[in-house]
Amino acid sequence: MRVAINCLDLDATFVGGLNTYIRGLLEGFAGKANGHQFCLYATDGNQRLFEGFRNRKNFEVRVLDERMQFLRKSVCRATLLSFSEKVYESTSNLVFREISNLMDQDADITYTPSTVLQYFNSRKPRVLSMHDIQQVHYPEFFSWPRRLSRRITYGLSAYHADFFQASSEFSKQDILRHFQCISAEQITVIPEGVWVADFSTPVDTAFICSRYAIPERFLLYPAQLWLHKNHMTLLRALKQIESRRGLQIPLVLTGGKFSAASRILGYIADQSMHYVHYLGRVPFTDLVGLYQKAALLVMPSLHESNSLPVLEAAAAGTPVVASRIPPNEELARVLCLNLFDPLDQDELEELLERLWEDEPAAAAQAMYNRKHITAYSWENAATQYLQFFEDIVNR
Repeated sequence: MRVAINCLDLDATFVGGLNTYIRGLLEGFAGKANGHQFCLYATDGNQRLFEGFRNRKNFEVRVLDERMQFLRKSVCRATLLSFSEKVYESTSNLVFREISNLMDQDADITYTPSTVLQYFNSRKPRVLSMHDIQQVHYPEFFSWPRRLSRRITYGLSAYHADFFQASSEFSKQDILRHFQCISAEQITVIPEGVWVADFSTPVDTAFICSRYAIPERFLLYPAQLWLHKNHMTLLRALKQIESRRGLQIPLVLTGGKFSAASRILGYIADQSMHYVHYLGRVPFTDLVGLYQKAALLVMPSLHESNSLPVLEAAAAGTPVVASRIPPNEELARVLCLNLFDPLDQDELEELLERLWEDEPAAAAQAMYNRKHITAYSWENAATQYLQFFEDIVNR
């Protein structure tokens, strides 16, 4: 089976869940190739992300011109102002015609891991990972141009993709509720994965605290500063603990500055929360060290399709406090997670206080998760994807 994987939209400068997801899955494919051939489509701007696959037996990396890709996308963006799905569809099919033909020639099936299709006239079966449809739940988190873009591109992708991968049962049902053109038989649930060895192999964490000038014991929240990541509930809970008990629990934040950055950093400054340390983006090896060093991972997100940091923390042996949202509840059927209402700072406050002071209980949870995290390895995920693809091609 020949699989074309469209990675043209991947931003090489972005450090976040989508890049982690794609690289993890590709490594899983490499380990489970079983004679299948993979053709990765990249640009000269993001090809460095795929250097490790150039010499793999079952992989080919095709590099396209970044400037032409930018021009194609710019033309498509301009047609959004027509407010017409038909105009956008026709334009996309026209400007991406060469790429569409190339992928159709190279593959038995095409896979797009980056949420929406770039064009809609492929002749080969198309599989899409529509990771989440946050815009239908929290439209206020998006500017009107982004809402317009999502309405048109998600709608067309839902109509034209042949099959879909969802990272949780919640995501599957969410997609079915909001896109009547999709049937349940088109969607297969395959949870996201984690490279267990990367996070579970002990690293030297002695340098972490001195390098970043952080305390020896701390909470960790690795997330971009987006509104849906819900940093404010966590910050208010910690401030409440300080006000009520005089206890200042150190918190380490990592991630790039996005739409919620000014609000988050402003609150930290206004409330004199000097025990909150914002590190920005950190190298992967340092992030692994932070996971292993942290007393607890805290994930208060309002919306996720699945949660890579929860899996990474479980592999690293770090206890997890996470929001009680459906994808986390699904993970909690296998892993030991401490769940709370993401809008209830009192409940979060009680959890943090209890686990911060009860280290044996937290350690027992971490040990349990390390024994069960292999269920979410990227090897397992890749096996499920390839079976999914095979079933489609064999039809």
